[in-house]
Amino acid sequence: MTTLTPTRLAALPRVNLLPPEIAAAAKLRRLKAMLALLVVGALVVVGLLFFLASSQASSAQSDLTQAQAENASLQKQTVEYAEVPEVQSELATARANLETAMTPEIRWSFFLNDLSLTIPKTTRVATMTAVNDAAAAQMTGLLTPTTTSMGTPTMGSIEFTGAALNYDAVVAWLQSLAKEPGYSEPKVTSVAPSDDEATQGHFFKMESGVSLDGGAASNRYLQIANGE
Repeated sequence: MTTLTPTRLAALPRVNLLPPEIAAAAKLRRLKAMLALLVVGALVVVGLLFFLASSQASSAQSDLTQAQAENASLQKQTVEYAEVPEVQSELATARANLETAMTPEIRWSFFLNDLSLTIPKTTRVATMTAVNDAAAAQMTGLLTPTTTSMGTPTMGSIEFTGAALNYDAVVAWLQSLAKEPGYSEPKVTSVAPSDDEATQGHFFKMESGVSLDGGAASNRYLQIANGE
């Protein structure tokens, strides 16, 4: 029988025959290469930062230029509209004057239309005399308001002449006047049988009147003065 006995070879010793100066030089070259890479990396970072800073500066300059242009435009508009407050003040004054001047306005056409719709069938109106005392007082500078015999302030009055079929018709006429907005204290000043031979049938001549209170004012210029 053969017995194999393993033999462990001892590691051979390594002998560095290069001079130490060569190893040091190689180490120095590696160090220089690393330093060069670091310098290049730093230059790249600085370049990126410079690019970003330049971009931000350019954007800021663009924003500044746009803001300056807008400011110049606003300054120009300020000069153009410098008179607006003065014009608005004049407009407010004109509206106030209009309101004051037209406060006593009475739209007589409305009263005539209402009268044609509400007059009883048993009465007839021959004449109608309307007076706007408030407008006359304003024109003459009279500060004391006109009042009725009962002391009620009035804007004016209307006097009617006409005819009524009978006394009940006279009452119906007074009642129709009392229902009309703007009318106050309707009254009949005279009632007399007609002696007119040119007409047929029996009827009464009638004279009546009403005072006009504040409800008779149109107030349409008050609405205009308020911008409505």
